[in-house]
Amino acid sequence: MIKLKNGHVVDYNKDIDVFLQTLADSIIRESLADAGTKTADDKNSDEEHFLKEVMDNCIFVVHQLFEIAKTNEQLAKFLTTGFLFNYTVLLYERFRKEFSGDEGADDKGPIH
Repeated sequence: MIKLKNGHVVDYNKDIDVFLQTLADSIIRESLADAGTKTADDKNSDEEHFLKEVMDNCIFVVHQLFEIAKTNEQLAKFLTTGFLFNYTVLLYERFRKEFSGDEGADDKGPIH
């Protein structure tokens, strides 16, 4: 399991894609909720608070991956590779038409 900084727990799933999607969804959802609690004299925008919460949660998750690596290096490598792969695929889908050079290409949906 991975825990977010507010204590929210994301259980492991044998399907890495499901696990990473659940983790990302949880980071976004919990960061939005936590960003909404700011003091009245705070001059930072809601977006700045949200981005800070996302970064804090990401740092918190990475520290847990480092701890996992001490006892289960293969799992830590697998999770890290999964993060990078899924992020790269998301970027590729975003820029697919630009990369293919065919601005009129039909969108066949997600590749992964």
